[in-house]
Amino acid sequence: MNDYTNAPATRLLATHCVACGRALVDSVSVELSIGPECRHNFRADLSPEQQKVANALVHDAAIAAQQGKVQEVLDLANRIERECLMGELANKIRERFTKAVEERTPDITIALESGSYVVTTPYRRGAKEEFIAAWRAIPGRRFERARCANVIPADQKPALWDLLKKFFPGKYGKGPTGWFRVPVAAKA
Repeated sequence: MNDYTNAPATRLLATHCVACGRALVDSVSVELSIGPECRHNFRADLSPEQQKVANALVHDAAIAAQQGKVQEVLDLANRIERECLMGELANKIRERFTKAVEERTPDITIALESGSYVVTTPYRRGAKEEFIAAWRAIPGRRFERARCANVIPADQKPALWDLLKKFFPGKYGKGPTGWFRVPVAAKA
């Protein structure tokens, strides 16, 4: 079948309804990021301008969700509630995205204990020497064998973030303030 659902550009669009999670099967629903049944249930009394703003925010939330941008999805849901007065839709987006993220097992965990970050990551066998050297280059770092964790002074947060970006781009983690995704470097 050679239609828009197989097109490479479709991967950039929402392919599932943000309200119910079902697959979107028509181009209008993909454009709006919400299926016809759910559109019918959500605020049909909005003006076309309000609908356009809400649809744009929902679309942006769907793209942010696909990219793993946790805080951006939640911020967009808050804007949908505040600017469009669509609290039910905003709650659905928050609930579904938060549930999907929380069901994941984090690749990286970071806990803040007594002014230090306790960090667990997957072991990088392919770049073993470089990986170990990068950890050892962080001033004040120590390895706790009992927890299989590196302990980093809190003031070394930028060095820790640089290490994570280098060795774990795109991986999900859970830290002291919640879920995060390590950014992937932009291609030149």
